[in-house]
This record gives sequence, C-alpha cells and structure tokens, in this order.
Amino acid sequence: MDNRRKKIKSNSQHRESAWAREVFSKGQQFLQSIIGSSPIPAFIIGKDHLIIYWNKALEEISGIKASEVIGTGQHWRAFYKTARPCMADLLVDKQHKKIPQWYPGKFIKSKLITGAYEATDFFPELGKRGKWLRFTAAVIRNSKGSVIGAIETLEDITEAKRVEEALLKAQEELEIKVKERTRKLTKANKALKEITDHLSLILEFLPIVSYICNADENFTITFVSNRVKEITGYTPVQFTGNSYFWQQRIHPEDRETILKKLKSAAKKGTYKLEYRFQTADGSYRWISDHRRLILPGKRSRGYMVGAWQDITEDKKIRQEGEFRLQQMIQSHKLKALGEVVTGVAHEINNPVSFIANNITLLEEMWNTIEPILASDGASHPDWGDKGIGFVEVCTNMKEVIDEFKIASQRIKRVIAGLKEFARTDETFDKKPVKIEEVIQGVMIIVGAQVRKTVSYMDIYIDSNLPPIQGHFQKLEQVIANLLINAHQAITPDRKGKIIITARKVERLNSILIEIEDNGIGMKKEVLDHIFQPFFTTRRDQEGTGLGLSISYGLVKEHHGIIGVLSRPDIGSRFTIYLSLDARTPINISPAILWCDSDTSYLDEIKMSFVDVIDWHCSPEKTCEDVVAYLETYPEVDIFISEIKLPSINGWELTKKIKERFPLLPVILYSSDSISLKQEGKAAVKPDYLLKKPFSVSQLQSIIRETGRQIL
Repeated sequence: MDNRRKKIKSNSQHRESAWAREVFSKGQQFLQSIIGSSPIPAFIIGKDHLIIYWNKALEEISGIKASEVIGTGQHWRAFYKTARPCMADLLVDKQHKKIPQWYPGKFIKSKLITGAYEATDFFPELGKRGKWLRFTAAVIRNSKGSVIGAIETLEDITEAKRVEEALLKAQEELEIKVKERTRKLTKANKALKEITDHLSLILEFLPIVSYICNADENFTITFVSNRVKEITGYTPVQFTGNSYFWQQRIHPEDRETILKKLKSAAKKGTYKLEYRFQTADGSYRWISDHRRLILPGKRSRGYMVGAWQDITEDKKIRQEGEFRLQQMIQSHKLKALGEVVTGVAHEINNPVSFIANNITLLEEMWNTIEPILASDGASHPDWGDKGIGFVEVCTNMKEVIDEFKIASQRIKRVIAGLKEFARTDETFDKKPVKIEEVIQGVMIIVGAQVRKTVSYMDIYIDSNLPPIQGHFQKLEQVIANLLINAHQAITPDRKGKIIITARKVERLNSILIEIEDNGIGMKKEVLDHIFQPFFTTRRDQEGTGLGLSISYGLVKEHHGIIGVLSRPDIGSRFTIYLSLDARTPINISPAILWCDSDTSYLDEIKMSFVDVIDWHCSPEKTCEDVVAYLETYPEVDIFISEIKLPSINGWELTKKIKERFPLLPVILYSSDSISLKQEGKAAVKPDYLLKKPFSVSQLQSIIRETGRQIL
C-alpha cells in the first residue's frame, strides 16, 4: 500500500514538473525579455529539482553554460564543490525548517514576496578570489496554488562587502582608540558615530528602477519595478495604467527634446537620456534613463527594456564642480602670471639699471663737451656740409637725454609695480589696523584730487569697527588705488558720485569695504581681465595697468578677497573682504537671491542654478527684511523675484533695493498680466521683466548678458 502511495505521489510530481516545463516553454519569449535580458543572474528549477532555465547573466558569473545544466539537477555546481541543496531546493521540498541548518545566521524572510527567503553568503569557488552573493529564492505555484518549482536570483555584492568589511575593521580600530581617551571626547565620539552611520548609508547601492515599454509613438510602459515608488512616490500601476502618465510628468522644457530623441532610439537600438521628472510631491528630480531596443523577431513587435536612476545629487555636484573649477582656473592663472612677471622684472632690471647709469654719464659728458664745441667748433664749416646746425644738435641732444631719463624712470616704476604684484611676502609685521583710520588717511592723500571731478561724495563707516591684523600702508595703497580708479571712471559730463562704506559682516566674521561710483562702468570682456598686470583701458593716458593687479596682491597678502561688480553706463562697485580671524579664510562666491512664496517652484529652480540662494517669502516678511538679507549676503550679484508676494509688492521692493544697491540687477516675473502692466506706474523699474512661465535657457541668456560679479 505504501509503495502504491509513493508511486502515485511520484507520478503526481512528475506530471507537475512536466506541466511546469510546458508552461515555461510556452512563456520562453517572456522569460527571455524579463530574465534573459536582465543583468541579474537567475535560474529556475521544477518540482523534481531539474533546471528549467539558466540565464546569460548566471552563465557569465558561474562560467557554466545553460546547455550544460538545463534538464539536470546540477545547479549546485555554480556554488559548491560537492552536491548539496540550494535555497530553491529547500523551498520546493517545503523544508523551510532546514534553512537554518544550511544557511545558519545568513538568511531572512523576504519583506516583498510571501514565502520567499533571502540570504547572503561567500562562495570561494566563484571567480579567482571567491564572491559574495545576495540571493533570493521564491516558489512558483500553479493556478491551483500548488508548488511546481522555484526561482532563485543572485546579486554580486563582493565589492560592497569588502568595502563594508574594511569599514567595520576601521570602525573597530577607531573604537579602541576612542575608549583610551577621556570623557572630554564625548562630542568627538558622537561625531565619529554620525560619520560612520553616514558612510554606512553611502555604501548602500543606489536603487535603480527597471521597466519595459512599447516601442510605439507613446512609449507605453507595460512593466515597472516596485522601486519606482522610492524615487518618484508613484506606484507601478500609475505608470502602466495610463499611456501618457510618464510623458506628462517630464519637465515641459525637456519633454519635446526627450520624445524626439526616443523616436530615434526606437530605430537606433540604445540611448541614454537625462531629464527632469516631477515626483508625487510636486518637486522635480533629475533622472538618468538608459534603455535598449529589443527586437524578438519579425513577427513580434519590438519593445524597450530600460532603467531609471535618480541623479539629482550628482547633477548638483557636477554643476558646482564646474563653477568651482572656473574659480580655481582664474586663481591659478593669476598665480602663474605672478611667477612669470617676477622673472621678467628680474631680467629687465639689470639692463635698465645699466641704461639709467649710462644716461647720467652721458649727460655729464655732454655738459663737458658742449662748452668746448661752442667755443671751438660752433662755426666749423662741416656743420653746413652735414645739413645740420650746431644749435639744433645742442637742443636735440638735451631733449634726447631728458627723454631717456623720463623713459628710464617709467620703466623702473613698471618694474617696481611688477615686483609688487608678484610679491607674496607674508613675513611683514602684522599689527592691529583700524579701517576707519586707513580711510581717513586715504582721504587726506587723494581726497582733494578726487573731489575735483566728483559732485557728491559720502562715507559711511560703522561705529566701533573691530581692528584687523594687517599693514596700514598697504591697505591705504589699495583703497587709494580704488578711489582714484573710481574718480577716473567718471566723465566730465556726469554728475560724479562716489560712496565709501565700511561695515562688519557677522556671517563672514569680516570687515567689508565698498567703493561705489556712477562712472562709465565696464563691459564683461574688460572685467574678465581687470586684475591682470598691464591690462588697462587708459593706455593713452599713461596707465600702466598695474594698479588693480597690485591691489589684488596686497589684499591676498591680508588673506582677504577683492571683488568688482560693474555695469556699463551705470557704474562700478569694488569690494574688499578682510577676515577678522586670519586663520579662517573667507569662502564666498557670486550668488543669485531668488524670492518666491512657492517652495516647490524654488526647489525646481535650484535644479538648474547651482548658485541660487532661495528665500521663501512668508506673509510676515517685509521689503526691509529683503534689504537686510542682501546686507548680510554681499556676494549676491543678481536679485530675482515674483511680483505678487504674500505681503510684499515686487515694484515697491525693486524701489527699495535700487535705493540701497543701485548696481544690483533686478529681474521680476509673474504669470499675472495685470501685475506685469504695473510697470508704467512704477517709480523705479527692474532691469528685466519676464512673463511666467519662462524657460531656463531664456533666463540664463539674460544672466550672461548682464554679467556677474568678479570675486
């Protein structure tokens, strides 16, 4: 009787395995698209433990061809030296209780699939040094719910595991050292733990969403993995249930370009795209979309298999990196230029000294010879034969010698300027210097000269400014240079105006000195070279082009920053930042202040502009709050704002800003046509007025045309 039952059970199992193979055979094409094209290694066994499917990814990682093992029960060969059950075998036999025996402390129940198990183990037989694998096994049931087989997928986590082991080892060593220290290092221990936690999070692999879509005009999505909810907040059903769901959430500025490229990809084969995608909370994320065209056969329709990856943070880092790189290039260029001019000055100095000394000797010789020629040779007949007179020779000789002396002195001044620019002397005695006294000293020296062409001049210095460590005469030279430049930039036809301010910026722990004029201003091509030696726009007025380059070097000696914001036909503003703590360098770069009450829109804007400071305008804010904010952030060189704010009118705000910062470009925008029409009634108009929605490229073009502050 028992033999008969065993035979019936064996026949039943055989029929179920045969039925499973038949089902899998009919679904071969679907398996090929989902599993065969997947980069995730996987195999499928029937209830009789014979291999039904063995994909290409598993062939690559195991070195075993599918043709060698399909139809056999030798799937263990990929992982072990001798025959033993795999996780899939245990699930097929419903031997869940034996899992701890074969995978002690290495397995967990799957949180995603009912009845599935996940495990992590090291397999020394794989590869040259063995591999760590994370594998998941799940049973396959028929329509009646009976188990007919199992699928097992694998993930190579060797590199992550080794990095994790190295991190754990380093963490253990750090913990041993920390324990040897006193209780005073409690804060340091806490910081170390936070760093370790952050590193552990970073080591987690970035979730990638896999999907399948039709290669039709709409690129209708037919399958999307569950991880899509982690990135976008949407469920897979939302993507597959609406043919236009994915298209409609691509950023409007990217949509047309992306769809056009995808139509080419539908013929080309593969394509990688980057675009902004609107998530469930209304914000936009940058998505990397890598897809491949699959053509199963002539009778079957083609489709696309792809993966989405959130690259928002990477995009921000790249944008900021490019921005910082340009700053670094400018700094290194000036440093290299300083080294060159040092060598040039040294090479020129010797021959110039020789010429200068010989000019003196030549003058003495001529003063000796001239009386002799006057008494004995002035009437010599050869003067007439040579076509030149004695008086003409004497006059020209004196003029030539004088011109030699003037040119020699000018060359010496140029050489001195070159040396001053290139000098990086940090050994001078630094003493406490009061900025108000420096400015007063400058006004005594050049004040009278400046006031000849300036109708209005005012000085605003905060009371009780703390002193800085520096050199009085060098700072005096810098401010004098900037003041003379401001005075020379004002043409006679203008009502000249110069404003000098000195104040403390608490946020930067520094003293800020500003010298602003309403002169002719400078174009972008001039600003790009403003601090380079020998660059001058007043060559015909004997300008050497060394004043600003020397000032740049002197400010650097004080570990400070010098900057300039200039607009043609409006004026220029030079700024000097001097740190109150020489050990802490000032780290700032030009920024755009963007004012809006819509936080989601501000988040979207920051996706395209790395240097935006977003200022959320709440109902209690006033125009004075915005002006005060600009005082705190002097590196802001462009202001952009919505006209209709909760408690602020953009036109009134523009007036307030222009009164305090006349050179600051102001850009207003609104989607409300009535608000835009108020421009004619405004006392002060913005530099640009935009109708919302406007494109990022349009705004970037305006910013390029306007120009940025040089720091």
